[in-house]
Amino acid sequence: MSSETMLYMPEYDAFGNLCTRVIERDFQYISKLSPTRLMDFNLRYFGSSLRGAFDGSKMILGKLNKNPIVVHERFNILWFPSKSPLHPECIWFAVHHIDDYIAVNKKQTKVVFMNGQEIIVDVSPKAFEYRIQRAFLLKYKLEKRTKHLLVQFDRVKVFRRMAIHSKLEDEPKQDES
Repeated sequence: MSSETMLYMPEYDAFGNLCTRVIERDFQYISKLSPTRLMDFNLRYFGSSLRGAFDGSKMILGKLNKNPIVVHERFNILWFPSKSPLHPECIWFAVHHIDDYIAVNKKQTKVVFMNGQEIIVDVSPKAFEYRIQRAFLLKYKLEKRTKHLLVQFDRVKVFRRMAIHSKLEDEPKQDES
């Protein structure tokens, strides 16, 4: 997974094994892992897990089904599932690659990505919009918390610097003779 990864889509191989079509901005490939297992693998690679990402999301947004998750906090990479991650037909979307979405009918949505690619998914437009809104709410709340921590950290650094400079000014100066 990279910042270029837009989508994890389930696909069955010739033997009936659930695999993942990984769609990046400029190319695609197949992973032998299912979409949810591939997501968990990538999160573990960066020191987390799917369970941990869902727990963190639940802590911030409350207990919901199909919560968005933070894949990489520093780069603001958030993803959300189209269905329950336990469902084999679950598609995972990277929020930052979605340009628009359009109702096809009451049960399907056309998703338009920043690079112009489109996909029709079996999710109602209202449900899709709700999932995107929840992802942006998660992003907002995380940024707010992070900003608060950085402000606290900066205050500590400023006070330390002030204390050090104050001590230096209070020390008697020695004449160089």
